[in-house]
Amino acid sequence: MRPDPVAPLARRRLLVGLPLLGIAARSALSHEALAQAALTQSAPVLSPATHHALSDIATRYEKISGGRLGVHIFCPENGTALSWRGEERFRMCSSFKASLAACVLARCDRDEDDLTRRIAFRESDFKEPFWAPVAARNRDAGSLSLAALCAGAVTMSDNICANMLLRHIGGPAALTRFWRDSGDEITRLDAFEPELNRPSANPDDNTTSPVAMARTLHRLIHGTLLHPNSAALLRSWMINCTTGTQRLRAGLPAHWVVGDKTGNNGKDIAADIAFASPDKNAGKSVIIATYTAGGTPDETQFCRVFHDIGALAPALLG
Repeated sequence: MRPDPVAPLARRRLLVGLPLLGIAARSALSHEALAQAALTQSAPVLSPATHHALSDIATRYEKISGGRLGVHIFCPENGTALSWRGEERFRMCSSFKASLAACVLARCDRDEDDLTRRIAFRESDFKEPFWAPVAARNRDAGSLSLAALCAGAVTMSDNICANMLLRHIGGPAALTRFWRDSGDEITRLDAFEPELNRPSANPDDNTTSPVAMARTLHRLIHGTLLHPNSAALLRSWMINCTTGTQRLRAGLPAHWVVGDKTGNNGKDIAADIAFASPDKNAGKSVIIATYTAGGTPDETQFCRVFHDIGALAPALLG
């Protein structure tokens, strides 16, 4: 059997500090306390130039592409925030996979699951000719652990890994319940890959808003929704995501610690959700959720707008 590439790390709870990542797992309580303090105090006032910069980035993209841009950036430690169409709905595409992995981790935290558990492939998993490098590489092994499936879905955006995880937890409705239980009343998943990327009779299907997803990401990586070791594992997968080099990461400072999860439909939709910090201990951070929809954008336009949004984010740290 072909070895499981993630098996050495696949434990119900990661009980080590992931030193190779150069980022320490901060206490979830400390992040919650910082966020609460930011909400109860006056947030630093962003300069008009910063607000104008986001407006210029967004209007330029929307004029050239003919589509919409949705952005929400906030610093949980000081309460500053920037939004453009932040409350509007956008199709998530693969950006949902970070939350999917978090849902599996939460099940493990409750002793309802184990990351070492192996899930068998089905022949039907390989019916669609879509992006699935991890599953294809391990098909002959017959199965993958939950840890490997989560890593594949987040770091490589493997669609078969994501579908297997969705099936395991009870389908798209189960992930939507996870969001509701986590305090997100907006985000919803209604289909498996690849259907979730396509237009639906209900325009709300498979959508989120930039504000909702940014807040959810913050709660997952900095809050108390996950055991600290599980949150650290989710951060590590996002830090090692390979699909976002030309998205938000491209505009953020090269020395920053960045984790992200991208999405696209190969046409008008590009997405990237990210956390980023100049400090390996995450003393200050920014959370970013960016989505596009509609129009006729090309890859050059996608690259520029995501780069420019990433480059703007450090201004929120003060």
